[in-house]
Amino acid sequence: MDKIRELKEQAASLSLYNTRDKIEDLIHQAEQEELSYTVFIGNVLSSELKYRHDKAQVRRIKDAGFPYLKRLKDFDLTFCKSLTKKQFKQLSELTWIDGIYNLILSGPPGVGKTHLAIGIGYQACEDGYKVSYSTMQSLVQCLRTEEIDRRSRAKMNRIRKSNLLIIDEVGYLPINPTEGNLFFQLISELQEQTSIIITTNKGFEEWAEFLNDPALATAILDRLSYRCDRIKISGKSYRLENRQSFLNNGGSDNEV
Repeated sequence: MDKIRELKEQAASLSLYNTRDKIEDLIHQAEQEELSYTVFIGNVLSSELKYRHDKAQVRRIKDAGFPYLKRLKDFDLTFCKSLTKKQFKQLSELTWIDGIYNLILSGPPGVGKTHLAIGIGYQACEDGYKVSYSTMQSLVQCLRTEEIDRRSRAKMNRIRKSNLLIIDEVGYLPINPTEGNLFFQLISELQEQTSIIITTNKGFEEWAEFLNDPALATAILDRLSYRCDRIKISGKSYRLENRQSFLNNGGSDNEV
């Protein structure tokens, strides 16, 4: 037992924490299966690598800041008629992130824009990409307070180091000229280094209205659209079509 304790201490000193915790199981397996030294060492290293891979994946998902969990496998393509199976497969392959392409998902509320964006982001985290999620209002708030607030500064630092930035709910609320300029500066800074997904209920022709500046809207869209695909998602609200109620109304809708 003293030797096992010594091995655990040595593993911990080398930051091999998975090996420290599983050394007894690994030795027992080697004895039971009469493994060669080479196979045993391979098992130790493989186990440590998997542990580190899984831990890094969990950390990436946590750092992304998703408001809730959504997966691509749960996205209802039968409900979303404007997205083909081929397009969906291309999105899920994520090669467009390596090419630093942007994606704009537009359409009315409830048609699956946020689900699709978070699903892509979650899979990207699983596949090793650094991802950041933010609503437009939260992003603007961070941009305004970056110089004076530690949390805002930390979030913006993560965003600038991300492979993929998801900006949700763009255009739902108007922003003032100062905020618009800060947003423009961020988009310009991230151009050619970070892929961006934007979900919006506005058509391009309406961006000038919520940005309160036609020239600024044109400049932002010019940078976003340079390497970009735009998917217009139409249809009824998925949330309304699948509305759930806690009231037992005997099969008829209750008016409140």
